[in-house]
Amino acid sequence: MKMTNTFSVAGRCEATGALGAIVTSSSPAVGARCPWIRSNVGVILTQNVTDPRLADIGLAVLEKGYDAPSAIRTMVAATDFSMFRQLAAVDNTGGSAVFTGEKALGIHGEYHAVNVACIGNLLADPNIPKAMGAHFTKQEQLSLPERLISSIELGFQMGGELDQEHSIALIVYHPDTPFAFVDLRVDYSDNPLADLKKLWSIYGPQAKDYKIRAIDPEQAPSYGVKGNE
Repeated sequence: MKMTNTFSVAGRCEATGALGAIVTSSSPAVGARCPWIRSNVGVILTQNVTDPRLADIGLAVLEKGYDAPSAIRTMVAATDFSMFRQLAAVDNTGGSAVFTGEKALGIHGEYHAVNVACIGNLLADPNIPKAMGAHFTKQEQLSLPERLISSIELGFQMGGELDQEHSIALIVYHPDTPFAFVDLRVDYSDNPLADLKKLWSIYGPQAKDYKIRAIDPEQAPSYGVKGNE
């Protein structure tokens, strides 16, 4: 069993219907295991002693039209090891739910409200999930990627995880496309948040261009590479 000492935010933008997640961990490559999104369906976070298979189950439940609490109940029922799991879900209507098993690592916490769910384990402060979720709710003026980055940055400022964070991932899906609008990952670093923010500063201004290139290449802006006049 892989221990993933982690804190995370799953969120939905009320105005656009976009779905997103941001997650950080002392373990490497957290983005490969913990955040899962399906456009127009929902977001699933699975962490602590991570079983990524549960995310497929949760997303399947949401895809059938059931809500976030139903997805959490089904994932918990599907595993013989629910006591080790920490789960969160946000559905495509903004419903949310969380679950923390009794064997979650160290100081842990959870929070959910309309359009947001936050979970964490091995935390420096049990109030980190609630603070991140409340912050997310208040930052409606920001784009969803920026809201997620700002929310998890607050978690870092509150002490974050007891172990040194080493990886981080940011994923956002828009409702009009089945592929990710943003999928940025820092798989191992001594300062993953700073590295992610740098990645976002580079990729963010170009994100819409990549979406246009996929949907309608004839309307896409210049690729900005040699040989493209």
